[in-house]
This record gives sequence, C-alpha cells and structure tokens, in this order.
Amino acid sequence: MDFRKIFNYIPEVVKPEEKKLGFNVKLKWTLIILVAFFILANISLFGLSSNALKRFEFLAMILGTQFGSIISLGVGPIVMASIILQLLVGSGILGIDTTTVEGKKFFGGIQKLLILFFIIFEALIYVLMQGLQASPGFKYIVILQLILGGLAIYYMGELVEKWGF
Repeated sequence: MDFRKIFNYIPEVVKPEEKKLGFNVKLKWTLIILVAFFILANISLFGLSSNALKRFEFLAMILGTQFGSIISLGVGPIVMASIILQLLVGSGILGIDTTTVEGKKFFGGIQKLLILFFIIFEALIYVLMQGLQASPGFKYIVILQLILGGLAIYYMGELVEKWGF
C-alpha cells in the first residue's frame, strides 16, 4: 500500500512564501490562535450529561484541555502519535530515513495519519467508556464534536508552527 497517495488527500497549512516572517505577522497569528483556543475551550459539548465532568477535572492541566468543551481531547492525540512514531523510527522498526527530504515528508505524512487515528480513537474511548458521558441518544454527536475539536487543535498547532512563534 502506497501511503504517499493518501498523504495528498490530507489538508495542511501552507508555509509562508517568505523565508523569515516579521515579528508582527508571527504575533498576529499567535494571538489569533490563542483567542480561538480560548473560545473553543468555552464552548460546551452539546449532548453531554450534566454530571460527566466531576471525575476528570484534575487531569485538565496535565492534558492541556478543558473537559466538557469541544477541545476536551487537548494535545493528547498529537503527543501520543508523535512519541509512538519517534520510538518506532528511532528503534529501527520503521525504516524511515529522516535525513532526506523525501524521508521527512513521509515521516510527516505518517505522523498526520497517526494523529487522525488517535483523535478518532480517543474520541470514541472518551464517550463509549463513559469518560465523557453523553446524554441518551447523543453519543455519536458528542463523538463527532470531539473529533472536530481534535482536528481544530491539530490545525491550530500546525498554523502556529508555520506562521507563529
């Protein structure tokens, strides 16, 4: 199976044309993402049970998230995918040569697929294992919201990486 064909269908944030961005441009994009993150952290999940959040409030700081919000997954899927992929490449289990341009592109593509997998996996686990308990009939709506929030976190991180500080 050639993953390179799949990578073409994954949207990505375009790098700026200038080699070195100015301070004001970087500051602008960083502040936009900070405001967007704050807004998303204050949007509650529709269909969430009222007593669903009591058990996990202490984990909010560790996972970089606000439980019960649309970004409840936080940076967990991104960190998990990155660590696992680096361990697999570093140990030689995956033979990816990250010293070449082609190898770096392949590594980045595999990383995006793993991040997408972990966003979907964690959203399913959070809801189906009652971590974020959905009201009756709202399981799949809550899962979809978590997936969209996880994708938003990923793309906001990618935007800051390429356009911000």
